[in-house]
Amino acid sequence: MPAAALLCFALRRLVPFLAAVLALVQHAGLLPAAEAQANLTAGATLTPPGYITSPSGDFRFGFRALDPDPTKFLLATWFRFGDGSGDSPPQPQSVVWFAKQSSTGSTPVATPQSVLSITADGLVLSDGGTQVLWRVPTPNMVPGTVLTLLDSGNLLFLDDSGKVLWESFSYPTDTLLPSQSLAPSTPTDGKLFSKRADAEFTTGRFSLAVQNDGNVVLYLDLLTGNNADHAYWASQSNSPNVSNTTVTFDDQGRLNYTLHDGTVHSLISPVVRSTVGDGEHFQFARMDLLD
Repeated sequence: MPAAALLCFALRRLVPFLAAVLALVQHAGLLPAAEAQANLTAGATLTPPGYITSPSGDFRFGFRALDPDPTKFLLATWFRFGDGSGDSPPQPQSVVWFAKQSSTGSTPVATPQSVLSITADGLVLSDGGTQVLWRVPTPNMVPGTVLTLLDSGNLLFLDDSGKVLWESFSYPTDTLLPSQSLAPSTPTDGKLFSKRADAEFTTGRFSLAVQNDGNVVLYLDLLTGNNADHAYWASQSNSPNVSNTTVTFDDQGRLNYTLHDGTVHSLISPVVRSTVGDGEHFQFARMDLLD
């Protein structure tokens, strides 16, 4: 067994693909210090296999080698979840966010020549030359100056006054971390998409949508719009006159949805920590695929 174990709990039998996960983590040693940075500032660069760390060291953001080809890299955030060797790549399950062109768009793949840097155009991942692989644009032409990773796992792009210009919590991929929310007003239109496979970081077949009508729906093969023919579970919380439903994964491990009137309903109950033994735990909710 690796040093970490995962327990997945499905939301009743109606929704087998939405899982709350409690990971028991045995801390591995840090990667060589030369590869780790506290943050990324304007004028500095990050190249594979480099990364930045959260203050506690529990989360990392940077370049993760792809399993089929270690010369190609994913730009991602992951938590420390390894086999204790300290220099092995993070396991696919530990990745909690990864760069995508859009919620259903392609995933940029970096090479050893790729460079992540803060420029006048924002946070930019390039191929090391003139081709831009991925970009966080700077809103209202306000220049960003620092990229930092919080102990919550949230990646922040800040200006020189500390104002948040962009944050990864507003652009979830397949995972929600404690205190992270999903709503129709978020840039991803209130959607969470599964990956195509555990170690394949492309848009998969299953999705969760918080709709404008207040309904929380799980879909199969839905990339655009909200087609009821693709739904396999719904909260039935829709209303013709109100919306503002928000799905939140809280610090206690509860995945809830809150309606416009403030009432809170449970999607998934907290995982019982005693079932995974002693040690430090990370919790997250993931739109998963059925094996």
